[in-house]
Amino acid sequence: MTRRSLLLAVILAACRPSAPLNLFPETVAGVWQRRAVRELLVSDAPDPVPRTSVRRLEAASYEGAGKLDARAYELTASAVALDLAQRWQPSADTVFFYRGRYFVVVKWDQAERKALQEFIREVEARLPRE
Repeated sequence: MTRRSLLLAVILAACRPSAPLNLFPETVAGVWQRRAVRELLVSDAPDPVPRTSVRRLEAASYEGAGKLDARAYELTASAVALDLAQRWQPSADTVFFYRGRYFVVVKWDQAERKALQEFIREVEARLPRE
């Protein structure tokens, strides 16, 4: 392979859309039904996350035992996720967690507590281990 064709292959691979994070299935815990899922631009991130540290951001909305919105950030390093978890400001009806390079924020509206716990447990189990 020539240097030129190698460079072209690298450029094409970088331009290819990345696979979705796939953290938000259609049904979670047998209760929550996904209504929408989308990949957001890093510039559209609604949370105070360092934009230069975000690789991808995926958001989903669910209905079931209430309503909830979840956002998953794939970050450049696990240290960034740890720092976010340590500095995050708690707010009403919101929970956050991280594993490795992933940081997740879940905000709900009148959700049943046990169903919410199951949602969080299942999404957390889907996070890649590093």
